[in-house]
Amino acid sequence: MTLIELLVAAGNYYTFFVIAAFLILLLLKEKSGATFAGVTAFFFILGTSYFPYLIEWDTERYFRYPIWFFHELSWMATIAYLGLKDRVSMRQSIAGQLLGVPLLAVNFFRGLDYHYMDLFASTNAYRLVYPLCEVSIVFLCWLPIFVYLKNKLFSKPQPA
Repeated sequence: MTLIELLVAAGNYYTFFVIAAFLILLLLKEKSGATFAGVTAFFFILGTSYFPYLIEWDTERYFRYPIWFFHELSWMATIAYLGLKDRVSMRQSIAGQLLGVPLLAVNFFRGLDYHYMDLFASTNAYRLVYPLCEVSIVFLCWLPIFVYLKNKLFSKPQPA
């Protein structure tokens, strides 16, 4: 299965945009932004690659929400560690953490709602919060590119 087929199967193109941000940041030699986008791209590719198999395997929906919960938690832990080691901008790391917390909460609530309460109250929250947070994470990967362009295009030359 090619990368394009995986993206189409998952129904999103977030992975493509994160990989594009990673490659552009590498070309711009923006190390901290490239590290953040690279880690995010790795986790997006990982999630996209096992998504169809997880859906096929977990027909009763017992394991998918805990797996996604720990997937998000491991991404958050990775960017937090890289933020503490100054490999990623601390602002970007904290913003990623803040965007990851609603994803954890929604996955946890969705698993509880589906199996224990059987109310399906989490459906609308899941459909709203998950894409909103993922789009924000993609924007967070592109943010160093916008800052770089702003500094290059709108900075005034200093007289000697």
